[in-house]
Amino acid sequence: MMRLAERPVFMALVVGAVGLVLSAIGAFFGIHATLAGWLTAALVATGLPLGALTILLVHGLTGGRWGDAMRAPLRAMVATLPLALLLLLPVLACLDQVFPWAGEPGVLAESVRLKLGYLNAPFFVVRFVACSAIWLALTWLVLGCAATGGALSGRSCALGLILHGIALSVFSTDWMLSLDPEFTSTIYAMIEASAQVVGAGALALVVLAARRQIEVLPGGEHGVALSEDVANMLFGFVLMWVYLAFMQWLVVWAGDLPTEIHWYIARARHGWQYLLLAVIAVEFAMPFAGFLSRRLKRSHAGLLWLGGAAAAGHVFETVWRVRPPLGGSGLLSGWHDLAAFAAVGGLWAALFLFALTDPERISLWRGKPAHG
Repeated sequence: MMRLAERPVFMALVVGAVGLVLSAIGAFFGIHATLAGWLTAALVATGLPLGALTILLVHGLTGGRWGDAMRAPLRAMVATLPLALLLLLPVLACLDQVFPWAGEPGVLAESVRLKLGYLNAPFFVVRFVACSAIWLALTWLVLGCAATGGALSGRSCALGLILHGIALSVFSTDWMLSLDPEFTSTIYAMIEASAQVVGAGALALVVLAARRQIEVLPGGEHGVALSEDVANMLFGFVLMWVYLAFMQWLVVWAGDLPTEIHWYIARARHGWQYLLLAVIAVEFAMPFAGFLSRRLKRSHAGLLWLGGAAAAGHVFETVWRVRPPLGGSGLLSGWHDLAAFAAVGGLWAALFLFALTDPERISLWRGKPAHG
């Protein structure tokens, strides 16, 4: 008989399989609509392990009980990175169906044609391979050191964060920002990095609250619960994302340039404005009020609520940034999006739960069992 811990993995696989079948049917009738939903879902799935990798590298520099408590779910998220990168390959094979600069050059604006020395398919693939190599190497190091019972040195973490930051800047520019090739933002990569950290931290908090009573465990200081330390770190991640997102909006709107303001206009009509309101509500307003309550941060239900709201808000925010320029009549314009999220989400969740339920499954990066 199937063990109780394996049932969620099996259910996630079933959802993923159904989603794959529906996505294949959708691709037969409309490849563009299917790839639009697939790219959005795949970028959400990629952002979670990348955010977890960021937090683990930062904790390697700073230390603290908050990071020790979050290590297990964060490591399980990082272990899903190879799958997440593989999920991007269908889009990589059909760039002209997704990215406007990969189509016919004659129909592009002059400002976009000037960028084609950078935005071209061969160079795009080379950059993706380079970013993937950096992240897979960092994943091997982070998970491998944990498997041998050791830890990365501060110098290794610092170097890893530098390489990770460079790769993320290239990746976010290629796979997200270039969906609107006329739009330019110098802090977009930082917005994406902070959003990834919020998503990974929120999911880790949900897992910890569901599996352990961290609200009764001691934190880093006397009289402080471990749940407060973890929740306060997540609060800091949320504030960082809010600040960067607001500053980009303020600079763009103050600049009053039509090509840049259009980025926000496209995301404020056809139903996307309601998703934006949901993002503001569940990723900012509700967590902001909750994180200020010490009683809520010491409550099991409160922790689940805070983490769940921030995690849902992260998914909504990524969809709001990525999906509108890919076409369609508006928010959830077709079943292609639901099928893609079922396929990608089911497969990703299955691997995440598989790694989470038994840490030794991801301890083979160095060929030795995990310690603790």
